[in-house]
Amino acid sequence: MSPPVLIASPGRRLVFGGLLMWVMVAATVFTVTIPVIATFLIDDFGISRTELGSLGSVGALLAAVSSPFAGRLTDRIGGRNAALIVLTGATGAAVLFAVSPVFGAMFGGAVVAAISGAGGNPGTNKLIAAFLEPGRRGLITGLKQTGPQVGSFFAGLLAPWGATTFGWRSTMVVIGLLMALSIPLAMRVVPPDRPRRADRRPSDGPLPAGIWWVAVYGSLLGFGGSATFLLPLFVEESLGESPQVAGVAAALLGGVAIAGRLQWARIAERKASPAPTLAILAVTSVVAMAFMLTSIEAGTGWMWVGTVVLGLSSSSWTSVGAIAVIAIAGSKAAGRASGIVWLGFLAGLGLGPPLYGFTVDETSSYAPMWWIALGSFALAAAVAVTWMRTQRGTPRTG
Repeated sequence: MSPPVLIASPGRRLVFGGLLMWVMVAATVFTVTIPVIATFLIDDFGISRTELGSLGSVGALLAAVSSPFAGRLTDRIGGRNAALIVLTGATGAAVLFAVSPVFGAMFGGAVVAAISGAGGNPGTNKLIAAFLEPGRRGLITGLKQTGPQVGSFFAGLLAPWGATTFGWRSTMVVIGLLMALSIPLAMRVVPPDRPRRADRRPSDGPLPAGIWWVAVYGSLLGFGGSATFLLPLFVEESLGESPQVAGVAAALLGGVAIAGRLQWARIAERKASPAPTLAILAVTSVVAMAFMLTSIEAGTGWMWVGTVVLGLSSSSWTSVGAIAVIAIAGSKAAGRASGIVWLGFLAGLGLGPPLYGFTVDETSSYAPMWWIALGSFALAAAVAVTWMRTQRGTPRTG
């Protein structure tokens, strides 16, 4: 039996959603911060773009393989405990990054951030399924899924400035302090949801087919979308702009995706199946890649257009994915289903950066990177269309 709906008033729902958004910031903060201070890391440690990409790859792949375990653990310990683990892990990872004497030591922070951050989506999805009734989940799900983009927006604006003014290590310390200060707030705002002893064993039955469709789609969106890990370097090296302009590009991507995730979540909740919405997002992502390719010859203006379109497409898909997981799996299996979906998404997200970095190092061009991402988005569109043709409607439970 699902827990009772405890959050009914609009004010409490917004506060609740805001805290869940911050948990998602914590789960992804280093994924969005490392790229915008890439120039400082390359100069400080004397590393290549491929080596830099490997840092993002290790983090994403470790988070991917940790996601199924994190999902099952979340169903056992409750969403609030999972959220607290995310915030604590982000605090520790920031400290490890800040004190790393050599580039190899940075992987210690990446490991801590990845393992703890894997609980971000399962934990927040579990809490939404537990405390919000169907029909009132779209806005809050979209709000919490803006967390990575809120982090991207502020990282893009502030991290280059902080790294230039105080150093990138001090910037990491500030991030750690913000994460640590939010832990007691989370304990106060988020209701406890630890399952009763009789309900702690998660269901081991097969997950609905829709979860697997979303997982495959997410892996392709993640692989294509991971090209944005090198977006700031693309702006600097291919388009000849400054690190500050590159940071603004990252901030714009995050800012646009905030609005995109809010709106797409509300649209998806009103649909019988998320498949058509996912198809639209993938096709639009293909268009975004075309703009990025055009910018290489035609100038920075096309990059800005491509960034906006990308923010409204691939960077917004996770809010639709979260709505699909919550609706298809229901409250009891929301953690396990989230783990499977984010295994696919993060696997794609992790495989991309080193491959993209390698293509840039070997060809001295960013064009192959954007072409590969375009192909991945096209395959994702094909998956969504195929799903649409094999179903009459996804069952909606909750």
